[in-house]
Parts: sequence; C-alpha cells; structure tokens
Amino acid sequence: MSNAEKPLVTFALFTYNQEQFIREAVEAAFAQTYEPLEIILSDDCSTDRTFEILKETAAAYRGSHQVVVRKTAANRGTLVHVAEVASLAQGELLILAAGDDISKPSRTATLTECWKATGAWGLCSRFDRIDEKGVLLESSVASAVLKAHGFKKFFYEEEGQVNIVHGCTSAYDVRAFKFLKLKPEDFILAEDGAMSVLLNLLAKRIVNLDESLAFYRESVGSLTNNRTKRRLTLSGIAADERRIEWFTRAQANRCKLFLRMNDYLGEDKARRLRLEAVKAELKRLQIRADWRTTPFVDRLRFVARERQIAWALPRLFGLKFFFLIKWLMRSLLGWFG
Repeated sequence: MSNAEKPLVTFALFTYNQEQFIREAVEAAFAQTYEPLEIILSDDCSTDRTFEILKETAAAYRGSHQVVVRKTAANRGTLVHVAEVASLAQGELLILAAGDDISKPSRTATLTECWKATGAWGLCSRFDRIDEKGVLLESSVASAVLKAHGFKKFFYEEEGQVNIVHGCTSAYDVRAFKFLKLKPEDFILAEDGAMSVLLNLLAKRIVNLDESLAFYRESVGSLTNNRTKRRLTLSGIAADERRIEWFTRAQANRCKLFLRMNDYLGEDKARRLRLEAVKAELKRLQIRADWRTTPFVDRLRFVARERQIAWALPRLFGLKFFFLIKWLMRSLLGWFG
C-alpha cells in the first residue's frame, strides 16, 4: 500500500506519577493493531518510578512498532508536554493517551480511518469508565463536556457551531501544532481546551466518534476524573483547595493563551474571538486562584457581581467555615439518602 493509504501515525503516551497504572497503559499502546505506528512514551518528570517502568517495558518489547522513550527536561504541564512531543512525532496523525487510561487495540486504526475519511484536524471518541482496579463502571460514555462546554461564549454564534475535543480520547492532525505558539510559562493542565479553541479559530473540522475506543480511569489522584468519596477532614479539604487553586491558575493561563492566539494568528484566523468574554473569564479565574489572599470586601464584591454562589459563598469566611458547610451537606445527604 502507498503512504497515502497507510500513513505513519504516532501514538503518544503521556505520563506523570502514574506508576500504579503505567504498565497497563504501555501494554495497550503496544497492542495497537494499526501499522505503520510510531509509539512515543513521554514522561513529564515524574517523582515516582513511572519513567523507570517506561524504560523497562520498552526494553522488553519485541513487536513491530517503532518505540521511543523520553522525558521532559522539567515538569511542563500537559499542553507544553503535548506540543513538545508533537514537534518530535514522525507521524501525520498524533493520537494521545494518558498514563492511567487504557486504549483499546483498534483505537489507532479507527481514528486513522476517520481522519482520512473526514479530513478532521481534531478527533475524539466515546469511552468506558473504569475504577482504580480496572472494574467497568459504565460503557460507551459520550463526555458531557462535548455538548455542555463553555467555549461557545468565546465565539460569535452567527459564525457557526463550536465543536470541541475531549482530551481523554483525543487525536490531532500534526499540522495543527504549527499554529500553536507557546511560551515556557504556559503551564496548562490539559491540551484539549487550547487545541479546541485553536481549531475553531482556524475553522478546522472536529469529529466526535460514536465508538468507544478507550477505558477512562477514575482515581483518587486524578483531578479531572475523580469521583472517589473520601473521609472528610480539614487537612484533606485544605489539600483539595490547593489543588483547585493550582488547576484554576492553569485555566487562567489558558485564557491568556487564547488572547495571544487572537493576536498571532492574524490572517490565518477564519473566525473571530469574543475578546471581552475571554477577558471576563480570565478575571474570574484570577480572583478564584487568589481567593485565599483576596480581602474579604473584594470577595463580597465577587459574589455580588459574578453570582457564583455555589462556589464562592461557602468559601467566603475561610477554610474552617467551608469545611463545616461540606460536613453539614454530607451529613444531610447521609440522613436523607
């Protein structure tokens, strides 16, 4: 077959402190049925044994796929990490996988056929939910964010529908990354939002497949996919709030990137960005990220102005009050539930 019929594809596994799950994820990468396939196992400077396990499994591999093992020079965050790997990828299509998820053997072949048939620059699929032990929780899930996402407000409705990619099953035409100009300070914890906005600005097609192609794991360590109910403690709440603050700062960085995209894309843009909507979102995120050090009067103004009652009001009087509210809510749910 010609290269056009069977193009080289890159399957990239992105890892960070996932030693508990990484062998399954790597084995799933090696089990991909599509050829020719380049596999890049890339670690974002894990502090556990994740990178060592990547090297061990790659050294033991005897299959036909090309395998590259690497790690970043410093912890980059997901978006910069993905862009770094995209610059190294030899394939025309880049398929992304997380170190705690499991791709089905047909995932690469199915995504590649769809990419060839549609010309899409962004793709994602349904998935099956599993728990930490790999027990199936739900089959063929279509992510709710694909319809109920917040990026619509950043574009003008009259210029067309706004589709997005969901990161746990994402794949991209590598040409898209030529339009992504990042800075070292762009610490962003997911690639899908930035890539979705970029592809919409470029008016490139995004396809959501109805087939389930991966197992998406829920675990305590996952910030974006954690439904585990833990014992409620003040120290636990404090740790969660620090993680939320960290995540919120990354979301603010993403808004800053959107504003830069609007400037540097210039004539490459096929759609307009609603700059005031992006700036308003950036301001909200910055206030939430700095909430612990924000004066009480400014917190009150934020509640009154933004009407984000569910998030802001329980946090208005500090951590201990927030803990009490959560304890009362959990107790009421237990009594009535």
